[in-house]
Amino acid sequence: MSNAIFAAIEQTADFNEWAEPEQIAPELPNVIAINENLLPEPFKPWLSDIAERMQCPLDYVAVGAIVSAVAVIGTGCTIKPKRQDDWQIVPNLWGGIVGKPSMLKTPSLAEAMKPLSKMEAEAMADHEADLREFEVENVIYEARKDALGKAIKGALKDGKEATLDDLRHEYSHTEPPSKPTARRFKTNNATIEKLGEVLKENERGVLLFRDELTGWLNGLEREDRQEDRAFYLECFNGVGSFTVDRIGRGTVHVNNLCLSLLGGIQPDRLAQYLKTAQQGGNDGLVQRLQLFVYPDEPDKWEYVDRYPNKEAKNRAHAIFETLASQDFRDWGAVQDDEESMPYLRFDDDAQELFIEWLHELQNDKLRNPSEHPLMLEHLAKYRSLMPSLALIFHLLNVADGAAAGAVSVQATTQAIAWCYYLESHARRIYATAGNARVQAAAALARKIKQGVLQESFTRRDVQRKQWRHLTEPDDIAKALEDLHLACWLKPVEPDYSGTGRKPAVQYFINPKTQKT
Repeated sequence: MSNAIFAAIEQTADFNEWAEPEQIAPELPNVIAINENLLPEPFKPWLSDIAERMQCPLDYVAVGAIVSAVAVIGTGCTIKPKRQDDWQIVPNLWGGIVGKPSMLKTPSLAEAMKPLSKMEAEAMADHEADLREFEVENVIYEARKDALGKAIKGALKDGKEATLDDLRHEYSHTEPPSKPTARRFKTNNATIEKLGEVLKENERGVLLFRDELTGWLNGLEREDRQEDRAFYLECFNGVGSFTVDRIGRGTVHVNNLCLSLLGGIQPDRLAQYLKTAQQGGNDGLVQRLQLFVYPDEPDKWEYVDRYPNKEAKNRAHAIFETLASQDFRDWGAVQDDEESMPYLRFDDDAQELFIEWLHELQNDKLRNPSEHPLMLEHLAKYRSLMPSLALIFHLLNVADGAAAGAVSVQATTQAIAWCYYLESHARRIYATAGNARVQAAAALARKIKQGVLQESFTRRDVQRKQWRHLTEPDDIAKALEDLHLACWLKPVEPDYSGTGRKPAVQYFINPKTQKT
């Protein structure tokens, strides 16, 4: 130990008189814990089974399953929340799950999307067979056109005008076979031009799955991706249209621009993105992630090795298949004309519940003067979120055998419960950006309590560890300052004679922190 450090220790003779350390605020706000009562009844055994076997948060598979269901409903059935008004909502949702890499984000979403993956594989196999049939029909078409062309030349040569008229009519009415389109349910990565083509052929909509949402979000912040950003913003409501003009591809016009979104993101990357996005302005992109959850890490992990619940799995898969092929008019949906989308309304009891809930949202939550603007924008989208969830839960129940018709009070009650649940997670998510300094101080305090730092340490000692929230020098400096003010640390600057390298400031730990 250097003489400078010895001198610093001598300056701390009064360490026995340390003040009581203050409590450090928790890293993040608490969230409502999901429970089986929040799960759609037909999915409850299936999702609980996945979460238990994988030892992953139930929140992850629940969000994955609901957004996957959205991808097969899409524009096929909408909801008009008011009795007489023409306000119409396409139940399109964007979802995201937040957690560290060890939280099994991708595997849990993959399990929840298995029904989509299965239907996608089957649809692609059918498409391959249809393409082979198309190729045969196209050969026949070309041969017929060629034969008719030769016959026309012969009729002209022989001067057979009557025969020529018949051949002309047959030639002009010989239609080429229609090239089959592929039924799609999801995609992982595509340009907006390719997505436009996919959506044109799949008017109900498809799901875009991104394993890591950070790359997708950050990409849309670039100046040269603003056209892409506008495209995705339009995709959220599910009622817009979009036209893409490209040399070589021609013009692609999409009538129903409905794209669901699902993916995972790490907490640190989310915090960095939110901080950067706030500095650059806000157009509501991140607020469109309505099914966005950041659950607590499980208290413990257990080894589970058993067969999946096959009955529950088959039940869930059957529901997806029913929804994917269903004409929702057979379930009571009304279609005003050929160009409009079918819709349902609330039943009488559900309608009253919706009106009461909407009053609370508009008068209490959205008029709260102390609410952060980002959170207000997020909550404003609950006007469409709650009816969307109510419709989705209702259709899941009907696909499982419940009575068809107007959206039930049971589905509406469950949708309201989801809104409260999701609101708590939204507050935690936005806090990752707003409370970055608190998070850094709390992270350092936790390391101190764990005893992983010596009685005295330097800022560089912390930086070398590259702990979560403590990777940047500025964040570390602020955390040290906050813990000093909270009586967790005492900084001591060693005597410096002016020759050689100046010793670093030493931070001494209050021994009473082990009891905090």
